[in-house]
Amino acid sequence: MEGVTVGTHMQRWFKIFAAVTAVGLVLFAGAYVFTRYPSLFTWRYELKIATGPIGSDGQKILAAFVREVAAERPIVRLLPVTTDSLVASGKALIDNEVDLAVVRSDDAAAAQGRTVFVLRRIGLAIVLPPGSKIESVSELSGKKLAVIKTAHLDPALLKAFTTFYGLSDSDLLELTLPEVGPAMKTKRAVAALVFGPIGAGTISDAFAAVRKSFKDKPSYLDIEEAAAIAARWPAYEAVEIKQGTFGGAPPEPAEAINTFAVSVRLVTRASLPDRVAGEITRLFLSTKAKLASTLPVVGEMEAPPTEKTSVLPVHPGTLAYLNGEQVGLLDETLNYYWLGAMVFAVVAPLAGWIASRRELGRGAEGRSHLLRLIELVRLAKTGSAAELADVDEELDRMTEWLLEKLAAGELERSQFQCIESVISQLRTTTANRMMDLTGPRGNRPKGGPKRFSAL
Repeated sequence: MEGVTVGTHMQRWFKIFAAVTAVGLVLFAGAYVFTRYPSLFTWRYELKIATGPIGSDGQKILAAFVREVAAERPIVRLLPVTTDSLVASGKALIDNEVDLAVVRSDDAAAAQGRTVFVLRRIGLAIVLPPGSKIESVSELSGKKLAVIKTAHLDPALLKAFTTFYGLSDSDLLELTLPEVGPAMKTKRAVAALVFGPIGAGTISDAFAAVRKSFKDKPSYLDIEEAAAIAARWPAYEAVEIKQGTFGGAPPEPAEAINTFAVSVRLVTRASLPDRVAGEITRLFLSTKAKLASTLPVVGEMEAPPTEKTSVLPVHPGTLAYLNGEQVGLLDETLNYYWLGAMVFAVVAPLAGWIASRRELGRGAEGRSHLLRLIELVRLAKTGSAAELADVDEELDRMTEWLLEKLAAGELERSQFQCIESVISQLRTTTANRMMDLTGPRGNRPKGGPKRFSAL
């Protein structure tokens, strides 16, 4: 009878071993096919993107971008959604009506979402007539200033500028571009404020209009306190209009100009998968050069800053791509393989244990522990620091429970060792995950991996 029992026990464990081996071979074959033929397994995402009104710079850029990348069959497909304004685009993102939106950096959506690309910056320039003696912005106080009415006139930037320098709204004269030069020539205005992209456009047009009226070269007034303005209003940033940015003969400006600007950004919902955000960033960078010849505004596009101290959060997937840390297709496949193999490594031996005739295996308590171990596999791989600490404590309690069953004769030593090895592997995975989250000197699960090899 004892021989029959031993034979039955060995047959059961042989079947379990065979099942685990078969599952491992299937997973290995799947990983091989996945890496050789990824298009068969690639998930594709359809994302709604609020572009702003038809004819706006953001809408034009994204329309051209969508057309250009459609032929590449990327893992993401963008579905443009036009809105009445960039404010409406931001609201659509906050209300979860779209997955991405073109918004200004001073919009609440830019702070709540995650930036994946900077489309352009709109800044302020101060044009002085030829021969002007004004050398600093503070000298403009109490004098008449022309505010050039263009499509890029930005009331928010203008308000920040006048507030910071204590300028009076009554001293501002709204004039069209052709009116600015004559107004300066008759001394109705001592300077002109013009808003536009940090590149060729309305700022250089204003400079040319003033030069045409005077038949002489005007100049730009440097905003030396640009960094202080950006510190006071963090949604704005201090920028530099580089020497020669506007072109011409000779190129203008003659020297670099300090100013401040609002950025127009492509922002996603915070929950967008990292892989998708990284892919969007990659596509924008790869198609930028192709579009620049037909759409000059594309030249102003750039990847967001990678500094973690940035006021407006950048999507982790974008940061991973820009820093060269994005998980490759092979690494991602191996992660799935590891998770699958670990789940089956937990399920297979425990399934044999639960299926045995002993009371432990038949009881609801044993099944609940089995199901909980499967959940802990996921937490050990992806959990937060707080969740990992809870996992370690729960594994302590589970080990005590197993020891009680072993001492009571309700569990064979071979079964205990099998389950304990799974728990030990979970502890190792938990410790590695905690190290990734907190660094080598961070708090790790107490005690590290625990084994009871003496049993």
